[in-house]
Amino acid sequence: MIDRVFVAVDVETTGLEAGKDEIIEVAAVRFRGDTVLETFASLVAPRHSVPLKIQRLTSISAEMLVGQPRFAQIAPDLARFLGSDPIVGHSIGFDLRMLQAHGMRLPQPSYDTLEMAQLLAPQLPAYRLGALTLALGLQHDAAHRALSDAHAARLVFTHLVGRIAALGLDDLAEINRLTAKIDWKLRDLFLEVERARARTAFSTGIPDRPGGGNAIEEVLTPLKPTGDTRPIAVDAVERFFAGNGAMGRIFPGYEQRDQQVQMASAVADVLNQGGALVVEAGTGTGKGMAYLAPAAMFAARRGERVVVSTNTINLQDQLFFKDIPTLQRVLTADSSGTEFSAALLKGRGNYLCLYRYKQLRRDGRLQPEEVSMLLKIQLWLPTTTTGDKAELPLYDREATAWGRVSAAFEQCNGPRCSLFNECHFFIARKRAEAAHIVVVNHALLLADLAAETQVIPPYDHVVVDEAHNFEDVATDQFGFAIDRDGLLKFLDDLYVEGTSQMVGGLLSELPTHLRESTAGEAERERAAQAAELMRPAIARGRESVYACFNLLTAYIAAEAETTAYDARVRITADARKQPHWAQIERAWDGLSVNLNALGEGLGSIEALLTAMDESSMLEYEQLVMRVAGLKRFATDTRIRIGHIIVGGEEALVTWVSHDRNKDTVQLASAPLSVAPLLESNLFAQKSTVVLTSATLSVAGDFGYLCNRLGVPEPEQLMLDSPFDYEKQALIYIPTDVPEPNQPGYQKMLEETLVELVKAVGGRTLVLFTATNALRQTYRAIQEPLEEAGITVLGQGLDGSRRAVLDRFKEFPRTVLLGTTSFWEGVDVVGDALSVLVIARLPFSVPNDPVFAARSEGFRDSFGEYSVPQSILRFKQGFGRLVRSRGDRGVVAVFDRRLISKKYGQLFLDSLPPTLVRTGVAKQLPALAARFLAAGEPRGDAER
Repeated sequence: MIDRVFVAVDVETTGLEAGKDEIIEVAAVRFRGDTVLETFASLVAPRHSVPLKIQRLTSISAEMLVGQPRFAQIAPDLARFLGSDPIVGHSIGFDLRMLQAHGMRLPQPSYDTLEMAQLLAPQLPAYRLGALTLALGLQHDAAHRALSDAHAARLVFTHLVGRIAALGLDDLAEINRLTAKIDWKLRDLFLEVERARARTAFSTGIPDRPGGGNAIEEVLTPLKPTGDTRPIAVDAVERFFAGNGAMGRIFPGYEQRDQQVQMASAVADVLNQGGALVVEAGTGTGKGMAYLAPAAMFAARRGERVVVSTNTINLQDQLFFKDIPTLQRVLTADSSGTEFSAALLKGRGNYLCLYRYKQLRRDGRLQPEEVSMLLKIQLWLPTTTTGDKAELPLYDREATAWGRVSAAFEQCNGPRCSLFNECHFFIARKRAEAAHIVVVNHALLLADLAAETQVIPPYDHVVVDEAHNFEDVATDQFGFAIDRDGLLKFLDDLYVEGTSQMVGGLLSELPTHLRESTAGEAERERAAQAAELMRPAIARGRESVYACFNLLTAYIAAEAETTAYDARVRITADARKQPHWAQIERAWDGLSVNLNALGEGLGSIEALLTAMDESSMLEYEQLVMRVAGLKRFATDTRIRIGHIIVGGEEALVTWVSHDRNKDTVQLASAPLSVAPLLESNLFAQKSTVVLTSATLSVAGDFGYLCNRLGVPEPEQLMLDSPFDYEKQALIYIPTDVPEPNQPGYQKMLEETLVELVKAVGGRTLVLFTATNALRQTYRAIQEPLEEAGITVLGQGLDGSRRAVLDRFKEFPRTVLLGTTSFWEGVDVVGDALSVLVIARLPFSVPNDPVFAARSEGFRDSFGEYSVPQSILRFKQGFGRLVRSRGDRGVVAVFDRRLISKKYGQLFLDSLPPTLVRTGVAKQLPALAARFLAAGEPRGDAER
C-alpha cells in the first residue's frame, strides 16, 4: 500500500556516546516493499581500541578490523548509496547521531522501528531488535552485526507497515487528526495509507471495515461463603506434597521437600485457627506453593477469599501466571477435585478509564506526550482484556500523562458512569470478588488499609510474601510527598488564564456545565461569584508556591552535603528554631492562607452543585467528584505541609529533599513507626496474617521484624534451605583489607577484584552500597580485566538493569557491578554466577531522615536497629549466589568488620550453615578457583 523506496541503516560502534565513540561497522539495505534492491556493508577501522564488551557483543574482533578503511574513506560511497531516500532503523536516532558525528548530513525523513513497534505491537515483553524479530517470527541471523540488523529492521518495518494498512479507516483518520498539530515523524506513513484506503473504499463502493473492539463477556459471580466451616485437614495438605501424592502423580521425577511440607502444614494450621504466622523459608523451599496450596483448599472449602501480597512484579507474575495455574491443574486432577479461582488486582491508577480517555481525545490543547500516549492506547484497546497500563510501553512523559486517563478514585463516578459495564477497573474488581485467591502487591494492600477505599474486596486472610520489604513499603504508603509542580498542577486544574480569556481548568468549564443545565439564574450567579472569589487566591497561590520553594531550594543547598546525589535534610524542632527557617514559615503562611481560601471556595461550589442534583447538568456526577477531589487535595495538602513546615506532629518524620537528576525539591513526611498503624489496620482486623520471606530473622530470632511491623505474638517457623550450603558455598573474608572508609581500602578492593575475577574467569557479581564506589571501581578494573579477556558491566553505565543482566547470563567471562536493586531479585542459576563479592556491609546512611529519626527511639540504636536492618539486607545479597541444588560458588566479603567487630558474628550466624574461611587477600583468587573447580579448599587459609 506504500509504494516507495526506503533504506534500512545500522551501525555498530565502540560505545554509546556520539562524538566520542567510533563506528566499526556500517550497513544499509535499499528496498521497496518485500523486495531488496541492493545492499551496502563495510567494516570500519577505528582510531582507538575496541572495548572487549563490544567485541563480545558484535563478534567483531580487533583482528577483523586490521586493514579496514577509515570511515572517511567509505563515507562518500555510503552517502551516494543513501541518497535522499527515507531512512529506516531500530532506534534510528542513535545511528543517525553516530553518522552525523562522523561528518555525514542526512536531511531526509527517518522512521524508527522501535517507536513503530511500541505503537503497533503493544503487549510484547521486550522491544530489542532480537526480541522483536523473534516475537514477530522474522528472520534475524546475526544480531549486533550491521548488515543483519539492517535486514532485520527492514523486515520489522515492512511487517509494521502491514499493520498500519490493516487498520480501519476510522482509526487512521483519528490518528491523523490527533497528530495534525504536533511534529510526528510517522504521520506521513499513516496519511499515505489513509489516502490509499479512502481511494479504494470510494472506487469499490465497499464500506471500510470497522476498527476492532474487545467487548469482555464474563459471568462473574461474587464469592459466597459455603457454610462449610470445617478445618482443612493438615494431613491432607501433607499428602498433597508427598512423592506419591497429587504433586508426585502429575510431575515425573518429583521429590518431596520436607521444608515445604512443614511450611504448608503451618499455613494450614493458622488458617484453621486464626492468628499471625511468621515463616522464614530458605531459598529453594518452594514457599509460593507451600502457602498457595493450603490457601486454595481453605478458600474453596469455605468460600472465603485469601489475599496474597508481593513486593515485586516478578514474584507477582510468577504466582499468577505460573504457580497458580499449575496448582489449579494439580488440584483439579487430584481425587479431591478441588477447584478454585484466582484474580490479579492492582491499584486503580494502573487501569484505563474509558470515560477519561474519550474526554482527553476531545481536548484541543494536547501536549505531544499526551498525543503519543493516546495513539498507543487507541491501537492497544482492541487487544487488551485487562486495561492494565503494564501492557503498554509508556516512557517518561507518556507515563506521567497516563494520570489523565487512569481510573484514579478522585474522578470516578462508579456505577453511575455511562461506561461502567466496560470499565476495566471494575471488571478487574469483579474478577477479584469472584476469586478465592487474589494476588496484589504491598503498595495496594497498604494503600487500601490506609484509605479504606475497598479497592480489594473484603477479606479476612492474607499472606504477605517478600515480607522483609513490608516496613519500607508501609513507610512510603503511609507517608506524604509534594513538590512545586504538584502544587502548580493543582492550581492549573482550577484555572489557567490565557492572554484574553480563560483557557482551562475547572473554573473556566463550570459556566458551560451550568448553561447546558436547567439550573436557574440564581444558581448560576452564585457559582460565578464563588469562582470569581477564588481567582485571586489562585494567582496569589502561584506566587506563594514559587516563593516557598525558592526558599526551600536555597535552604537545602546550604544545609545538604554537596556530595549527596539525592540530598535530604531532616526538618526537626531545632531546625525550625533557626532564623532562616522563619523566612520559610512566612512564605508558607501565605501559601497556607491561599490553599485554605481555595478549599473553602471549592466547598461552596460543591454545596451548590449538591443542591442542583435535579438540574439535568451535563456530566453532573463527574463534575461533583472532580470538585470533591480538588477540595480534598487543598485541605489534606495544607494540613500535611503544615506538619512539615510548622511541626506539631511528633509521630512524623519530616524532611526536604533535592533530586539533582530531576532538579526538583520535595517536601516529605513519613510515620516515625509503622507498627501501630499495621497493628490496628492489619493484624487487629484480619483473622489470619502470614508473613514470609527467605530473610526475616536475625541470628535465629524474629524479634526485630515483629517489633518493626507490630506483629502481636505470632506463631513462628524457621526453615533451613534444602540446599547444602556447607558443600555448595564458601565464604571468604580477607583479613588484611582495611575497613571501609579507611585509607587503602578502595585500592586493595580494586587490585584483589582484578586478580579474583581473572582467576575464576569472570562469572562474578559485585554488590556495592553506593553508586560513586561502583563507578570508581568500574573505572579502575575495566582496562586490566579487558586485557585479560573479561568484560566489565556496570549498572547504569552499560544499559538497563535487564540488559546488563541478560548480557551477564549470556557471556560467562563477565563481571557485573550492581548497587541497591541488585541485592535482591537477581536470579542467575548455574555457572554464569559463581562468585559473589560484597564490597561492604549494607548499613543505612546515618543521616537519612527516616533512619536517623527512628534510631533515636532506641537505647542502643546501632545494635538494636542499624545492625539487624543491615543483616537482613546482607542475607538478601548472600541469597543471590546459590539458586539451585547444582549451584556452587564463593562469597567474598571485603569488609573485615565481620571478624573485627563483635556484631560481625551476628551476620555470619544469620546465614545458612556455610563454610567460612579467613586469610590474606592474595590467597583468595587461587582458593576460589580451586573451590569452583574441584571442591573443598585445603588448609591454605586461616580458619
